[in-house]
Formats: sequence, structure tokens, C-alpha cells
Amino acid sequence: MKNVLDYDQHFTYLEGQNFIQCFASSFMYLERKANPTGSINDPEIGGQCFGCGSGGELSHCKKDKDAAKRCGFFFLFNTLTGTSAVRRQFDGKPTDMQKLTGYVGFIGDEGNDCGTDFVVDFLFGYTGYDYKKVTNAAAFKDEIITSIDAGKPMIAKLKVKDPPFHVIIGYDDDKLVVPHTINYNWQEKPPTLKPEYIPAYDEIDALYIFGDKAKRRYTLKDGLNNIRRVMEYNINAGLWDEYLAKIGELDKVGPDERQYRAKQLADTNIYMYNFCSFGGIFSCEQLPDHYLHNEFFDPKLADLWKQVTDDSHWAIVDSGHVTGKLNREQIWLMDDDAKVAALGKEVCEKLAIAQKADMEVLDLIKQAIAVLDK
Repeated sequence: MKNVLDYDQHFTYLEGQNFIQCFASSFMYLERKANPTGSINDPEIGGQCFGCGSGGELSHCKKDKDAAKRCGFFFLFNTLTGTSAVRRQFDGKPTDMQKLTGYVGFIGDEGNDCGTDFVVDFLFGYTGYDYKKVTNAAAFKDEIITSIDAGKPMIAKLKVKDPPFHVIIGYDDDKLVVPHTINYNWQEKPPTLKPEYIPAYDEIDALYIFGDKAKRRYTLKDGLNNIRRVMEYNINAGLWDEYLAKIGELDKVGPDERQYRAKQLADTNIYMYNFCSFGGIFSCEQLPDHYLHNEFFDPKLADLWKQVTDDSHWAIVDSGHVTGKLNREQIWLMDDDAKVAALGKEVCEKLAIAQKADMEVLDLIKQAIAVLDK
């Protein structure tokens, strides 16, 4: 017995396949099926590379229209859950907002799956789909067969952590069928493709199954309030200020403490890059003429979003670029306090720019909420 959906999307190694990534992929498939004449199916829309970016014959996604469109939906969902506004505490202990969104580390780390009850419920409610979560292992096979036969993919939470989630697009007797994942082993020269990972039934921890399209339970305003909550938390918890204080005094501490602080700063880089998806949605051209896209770029809000410039959101990413310099220069081994102080100052200047950008974006979010309140 076999049934496989005509699911022509694939993943790349840049997509960690957390819940939000898998939801964006499944949502896009369902929306295309629901409106086959809509612009979401237009082969001329999209085309920006969101693949390996390695150039040459490894650049499988260079002209992948679907990957570009899906990235637009991921940007939207990652932003409106508040996930892309998450900031890391200096000592690495998960903050309340990290626990809320499930974004607490690198892909493969415990808990970094963005599959918390909050995120799951918001995304299904925001897009207007009923859903159910199934945790009874004895029911998995029947639920998968029923969903696939109804033409709907589903999202499986796995017991393994890399990847934490997978989209199930079919069954073949006792084997599951999942989208192709392009994943290179970059440790080898030249890089080679890693074996395809196909989860087994006994590796599934839970299933998230799409129901019927229903009335949306959450609105754009709810999503903007998610962002506001996370960003206000970051400010009230003094997350930026702690980084500025710790890095600003590098020349006043010993080698062991310098090494610790440099590592803690380097480990926060992933959160700087996470902000890319936040800035990306405000200038996103990959989303087709879709109701969520049209709502987000309502003329009442469009002028505000134009103020989220490349300079503002990339300032946060750029602050991540200089953090690696602390490790490259091995500042914890330096005896030259003046050079250590200069490096610390350089990093703090970037961090201060990022802090200012965060404050400015938060103000724009508050203005947008006020517009929607009228």
C-alpha cells in the first residue's frame, strides 16, 4: 500500500527543519492546492537563492522559485511568533522568551525546535487551520494514512534532535516518505552529499495534523504584539546592557575570564543572524499575492515598514560579524591591554548600534499596533 503527495518542495541544510520551517513548507503546499490559479503557483515569482550558496554545480537552489516563496512565508511566521526578536542572555541560560518560542540554541541542541505549544497554536490559528496533536504511537500509522489520503501533509516531531521535525508527505507500506533534503558534508574536499535521512515510525514523538480551514483565531495585531512582548522583555532584562558591560571591561580581567567572555559573545552570533528573517519580511518580494502578504503590507502600515531599512536590521547582523574577531585574535592570550581594550571597544560600538536598531524597530511595531487599534 503506497500513496505519496505530489509535493515538489525540498529542504536544504540551511533550513534547520524546526517547527516553523516545516509549517511554512506544509502551509505553502496546502495553499497552492486550495487555489491552483493563484499567483503562488506562478513560475515567474521568486527565484532568489536560499540554498547552499556554494556556487558551481552545488548551487541546486539558485533558481528555485518554490524555495524563495517558502522563505517568504518562513520570514513572516518566524517574525510574527516573536522568534526572530529573541536575544540570548550572556551566560547562555534560556530566557523566558526563549522558553516561550523554543528557540534556545543551535539546530540539534536540546529544545531548539520552535515547537512549543505557543508557537504551534499561534501558527495554526493565525493561518486559519484547525489542527490536532497526536501523541499515541499506536495511532500514528492510521493517522498518517488518513491525512495523506485526504491530500494533506503533516508535521512529525521526532525523538531525535537533528532534524527536530520532519514533514511527512506519503507512506509506502511500513516506510515513511519525506521531502528530499540537500545536505552536504562540508568536511570533505570536495563536499559530498550526506545520506538521506528517512525517519521511522518508532522515531516519531508526536504528529501535528492539519484540519479544515476555519476562522482565523489570531490576527496580524496578535503577531505584532508577540514581537512587542519579546523585544520589551529584552530591554527590561537588560540583555544588551549586559553584553556591553562584559565586553567593555575585557582589558580589566584575566586570560580565563577573557576566554569565557569571548566564547559567550561568539555563541550569541546565531541570534544575530536570526534577526535576518525579521528584516527580511519587511522588504520581502518572494511572497506572492497572498492574503497574509496583502494584510501585512496594507497601505496603512506600508510606510512604517519602509522605515525598517537595511541599515537598521543588518546592523544587528553586523554586530555578530565582529564577535568572531575576539576569538580569531585570541584576546585571552594577549598581554597588550591596550589592544584588548581596542578590540572590546570595536565590538561594543557594533553592539550599541544593534541595541539602537532594536529600540527603533520596537517603536515602529508599537506604532503599527496603534494603527490597527483605530
